[in-house]
Amino acid sequence: MDAMVQVKDDQEAANEYFELYMSLRAALREGKIETTDVEEYLAYKERMLPKKAREIAQEMILKINDD
Repeated sequence: MDAMVQVKDDQEAANEYFELYMSLRAALREGKIETTDVEEYLAYKERMLPKKAREIAQEMILKINDD
């Protein structure tokens, strides 16, 4: 049996991380989740990203913080 591994491109992985970041940020504002939980989970997810995807995601986050 051949197993197919689905590989995401850097932009897709960055977009998914950014969506996660935004949803967790909203949950924090609404008091639905603890800050330490969010920080730990985001740090874990960020470590799982390829280097280029991490850079793209960080740029996306910086852009929303600048607005």
